[in-house]
Amino acid sequence: MLRLKKLFLLGSSISCACFAPLTSAEEPARLETVVVTANRHETALQQAPASISVIDREELILRNTDDLADALTSEVGIAVTSVGQSRRGISIRGMPVNHTLYLVDGQRVSSSNSVMAHTDFELGWLPSVAIERVEVVRGPLSSLYGADALGGVVNTITRVPDEEFYGEISSTLTRLSGDGDTGKANLYLAGPLIKDKLAFSFSGGVFERDNLSSSDDERVSDIEERSTRDGQAKLFWTPNDKQRITFSYATGDEERERDSLSRSGYYNLHDEMDREQISLAYQGTWNWGHLKLNAYQSSLERQQNRTNEPEPRAPQEVKDRVLDGHVGRFVGRDHFVTVGGQLREETLVEARLTNNGESNANHKNIFIQDEWQLTDALMLVGGLALDNHDEYDNEISPRLYAVYQITDNITFRGGYGEGFRAPSLTQLSADYEVLAAGGRFWVEGNAELDPERSKTYEVGIEYRDSHLLLSGKFFANSLEDLVKTHCYADCGIRGSERRRYDNIDESRIRGIEAELKYQLSNQLNVGLNYTYLDTENLGTNQPLQDRPEHMANASINWSPIAAMNLRWRTEYVGKQYVGSDNYAPSYDLHYLDMSYAFDGKLTFFAGIENIFDERLQDESDYYSTIEPGREFRVGLTASF
Repeated sequence: MLRLKKLFLLGSSISCACFAPLTSAEEPARLETVVVTANRHETALQQAPASISVIDREELILRNTDDLADALTSEVGIAVTSVGQSRRGISIRGMPVNHTLYLVDGQRVSSSNSVMAHTDFELGWLPSVAIERVEVVRGPLSSLYGADALGGVVNTITRVPDEEFYGEISSTLTRLSGDGDTGKANLYLAGPLIKDKLAFSFSGGVFERDNLSSSDDERVSDIEERSTRDGQAKLFWTPNDKQRITFSYATGDEERERDSLSRSGYYNLHDEMDREQISLAYQGTWNWGHLKLNAYQSSLERQQNRTNEPEPRAPQEVKDRVLDGHVGRFVGRDHFVTVGGQLREETLVEARLTNNGESNANHKNIFIQDEWQLTDALMLVGGLALDNHDEYDNEISPRLYAVYQITDNITFRGGYGEGFRAPSLTQLSADYEVLAAGGRFWVEGNAELDPERSKTYEVGIEYRDSHLLLSGKFFANSLEDLVKTHCYADCGIRGSERRRYDNIDESRIRGIEAELKYQLSNQLNVGLNYTYLDTENLGTNQPLQDRPEHMANASINWSPIAAMNLRWRTEYVGKQYVGSDNYAPSYDLHYLDMSYAFDGKLTFFAGIENIFDERLQDESDYYSTIEPGREFRVGLTASF
């Protein structure tokens, strides 16, 4: 049988086994890691037609992640950057943070960072205890997922129940060298309701973080106070071992508060957010292929108040209603073809918009992808998506990728892909205007905007055996019609300057990614990755702002006994351009992680973040990110 069918059957067997289903705590032995994001069905990682990283549950626990930024901060090609107000965004290969598409089990979540200033609410849609793994595709995937996937895709895969009841409770306390302490607790319950037919899972989390005041001025916050409550409940109905229907409901509410300073004086900023996602999903997997259907709705509502404003601001809400599905099957002996589409209604409620403060956009998408196994060693993947937006003609996103298995251990990958992103509903609203940047200038919408577009090439080679992973990749991105604001009246006059969104920027990003993982012994392994970025704004001939030229991460993992894991991590971030011929200096941070399993039911974990107590704000005013200093954490996880 051909390699393509073998790989599909490997993924199918794992998928069908999950219908039993299985918990990530006790997975069956796998021949190799399996991923789903790169081509919308289960594929061995070594054969995936994309550059992809996987952060598994064990790694998430050891890092003590609070959100996706924590989960991805050590991954090759990824930079966690500031979006203002101590909040963070994920930039993939130097692309803007709003060019990253966020999914939960392949379904979109409502993203706030393109329509609400200084927000990162898409990074924490679920309690961390609900997550089995996170898959990150570096590079455009509009040919499979439509708009917004110019930079890449972050897909959070949730846990599924076992044949036996399973429960887990965990808590963590974190102590900073100053203020800003953190506490969190999580609960996970899962198991069968009707043997082999109906199962459930429930996850819930509580997160509390104190305000961290600036060392220069105690009346200003470096890190905001934050309180979060979130949960997810799921029902899994498996009428037989080849089909599964899943109903899911996730909800969360969050409050954030910070003390700030503007030209008019000190003020307090308070945000309240409510998140909700409801979904119904069907998946069938057979020897000939698979069928997946989804109907879901996600929404995020924000209420913001400022003590320096006489009236509370009107609530803002972003909502997505989506129907999507696809079918994949073998065509002849050498082709696996996937065909699908999506209907999406996007709604933004914002008092400063037209139509009584509400704007809508309808997105339609169809796609086709062919995985062609030319020989036992060579597979070509060709894809094409056609997208339609209310304001535009059809957008076409092609993709061509090759995976060549030179030997059992050496794999060559390379390809070309295009992506696009429609401007946000605020950017497209002609009557939208907001006083921005602390009252410096007004920003207006523009109904004549064109979509942003990207073209990406990548090529790489990888060596992998049971002890060693060694890989290197080169990539090149060109970005066209980037939406930015530009001044058209009263330029430089504070409070009177007028700016309008327009397609004014074109950029080029080139880079190199290298990765090494080496198992020195059963007890000791090391890891190292490096990213180089060469960026240029073609309009100004200057580097793109807030993109580190060099990034590197190193780790040493030691298990002196079977029950214990110890790890040293180092993160290096090179200099980055911040505008006006100025650069933020390079810096490095160091971490220590430890876990100890007492009896298989109780695990103790601890760690030190920023071991040498680096405080970036004390070293340079050019840093956009806040590093609060040394942090100690301890926690316990009990399973039953």
